[in-house]
Amino acid sequence: MTEKEQKDNYATVRLPKEFVMKIDKLIGQQGFTSRAEIVKEAVRELLNKQEESHDFKMLNHDDRGVKIWDNKLGKNGASTHVQITPKGIYCTACDASKCEHVRFALRQSDIIEIVKEKLKQGWKIELSEDN
Repeated sequence: MTEKEQKDNYATVRLPKEFVMKIDKLIGQQGFTSRAEIVKEAVRELLNKQEESHDFKMLNHDDRGVKIWDNKLGKNGASTHVQITPKGIYCTACDASKCEHVRFALRQSDIIEIVKEKLKQGWKIELSEDN
């Protein structure tokens, strides 16, 4: 690929200096070596969240869990339950504690507040990036 063809695959984006200063502080952390790497990762994560949020909808919740509608389950979509227990978080559809449903649940502000309260009570809920 020629240099011109490579340039044609990219666009310039302007960011406020405040953002750039914060981005510069991240260089050298978590394997980032440039502003471009950091910005691409942030945008990629946002786009993935947007795509995922179209497939899922929080139906209801309480302090024991979340009922989520997943358009991809079954022929016409189906609901699943993400349970919040003293031992952790668990998805009934995936039979797992780390899956797309758990990640979706942990992105909801109401659920984050419930989990924070449970953590204060000594519950062992893992909040890793893998969830």
